[in-house]
Amino acid sequence: MIRLSGFVLLSGLLLGTSACSGAKPASSDAPFELETLVQQSIPGQGGPTVREVIRDQAAWAAMWAKLREGSSLSETPPAVNFDQDMVIVAAMETQPCVSKVTVRSVVQTSGELVIDVLEAPPAPNCVCFTSERPIHVIRLRKVDGPTRFDVERGQTPC
Repeated sequence: MIRLSGFVLLSGLLLGTSACSGAKPASSDAPFELETLVQQSIPGQGGPTVREVIRDQAAWAAMWAKLREGSSLSETPPAVNFDQDMVIVAAMETQPCVSKVTVRSVVQTSGELVIDVLEAPPAPNCVCFTSERPIHVIRLRKVDGPTRFDVERGQTPC
């Protein structure tokens, strides 16, 4: 019983010392709040893989023009206030059929923005008539600094 009390007391002292020393809590790597602007697969659209962070209106307008080619997406890109926000675009290269790309989370670790992306091409047994290009566009609060995309491959069932 005394051991447990001593352990609890020592743990409390260590936690208190850590809190008082200015150490950052584990929540400093908490994910950003993400807002999806567009997530869809565009039938018949060709194009390469895109993984890009956009921090200004001119780059956004140029990227939107590329993303909407041959699609029913609006001619005008979704509104973004680049004084406060930025955009992350993830697009897979053209896929033979059903597929999806998803920006799952964004965290800032050691001054670097880490963007977690799941790319899910079609399952091997899928038979389709139209190719498509999956895209995911998100908005989040603006952050400066280097970025890194961590990409995991999954699979979209037929």
